[in-house]
Amino acid sequence: MASLKYRYTTGPISISEGINNIRVLVLNNGSYRHNARIKIYNLDPKPKDEVFNELFAIAPHSKISTEFIPMFNSFEVQVLTDSSRVYIWVGGRGGNENLEGNIILHKDMVKF
Repeated sequence: MASLKYRYTTGPISISEGINNIRVLVLNNGSYRHNARIKIYNLDPKPKDEVFNELFAIAPHSKISTEFIPMFNSFEVQVLTDSSRVYIWVGGRGGNENLEGNIILHKDMVKF
């Protein structure tokens, strides 16, 4: 497996009222299969607690998505990938609606 050298984080996000799931979409715009590891952290305890950690293989020109039901007040999502051709969207959602303040676009993710 290739090194997951491209690392992105949402930074801390305070959960909006009405949130019932966190959705992470990862798009592979490349011509080859790429990998992405998605991690979700509960930021309520100190130190932060990893509550989700899964590696996904993404076919060329396709996407994967995952959802997580939070039981906490603040969270962080990290995505580690092996290509700069992989793009990320993170959304806190209430049912099928995106909640303002809980949406992070790829351009807003912080590299670490």
